[in-house]
Amino acid sequence: MNLVIPLSALLWAAVPAFPAHAHDLWLDKDSGGYTLYHGHKHSSHSGTEVLSYDAAFVKGARCLDAAGTVKTQAVGKAAPWRARAECTALLVSASSGYWTKTPWETKNVPKNQLSGSVRSWLSEETVKRIDVWTPGTAQPVSDGLEITPVTNPLALKPDDKLTVLVTENKRPRAGVPVAYGGDTRGASGEDGMVALRIRHGGTQLISASVETPLSDGKADVVVQTTALQFELPQ
Repeated sequence: MNLVIPLSALLWAAVPAFPAHAHDLWLDKDSGGYTLYHGHKHSSHSGTEVLSYDAAFVKGARCLDAAGTVKTQAVGKAAPWRARAECTALLVSASSGYWTKTPWETKNVPKNQLSGSVRSWLSEETVKRIDVWTPGTAQPVSDGLEITPVTNPLALKPDDKLTVLVTENKRPRAGVPVAYGGDTRGASGEDGMVALRIRHGGTQLISASVETPLSDGKADVVVQTTALQFELPQ
């Protein structure tokens, strides 16, 4: 089994023993469809460009088509995950499961399977790639934690500002730190919005992460991380 420490875990500042670098999820698109990758290729931090993961890592995928219909994509068959589809927006959810930190190590297991737990968490991640700006892509496409641009992000150029909306259950979520290129740029306001400046062309990754207490006996919190991805000319 290939174990990959998730971006959500690495962004959890309450765990000081985590490495300073963070991993990203992103979707590459070609004539055959989409491929999900995990690593440091688009990160400002050092590390392996592309990391491997198991097929079970991907939990779900939702493709929004040009008509505004959301279609479920198959998951769990192979890694890296691929989909033959044409989407205005594609959202993929993933989870590397439970993680537990002890004074000696960090392992990909629930805390009830180790002694000496210091911190433990359940990791849940999503990435949403937008390729066409439509009334559908201007709205959240899931009930989970999600980032949605307020205006067309595909028309931007470096030094332009973009306002994004952070939602959960399709409602604005306040006080969520939002990062761009791995650096926190601000937190969502009471309206769920935060503005940031585009720094470069190419692949854009905007991320947000929140943690919620758990009482399942397996972890202290669930850490949800979501990323918005879109492409600009180089």
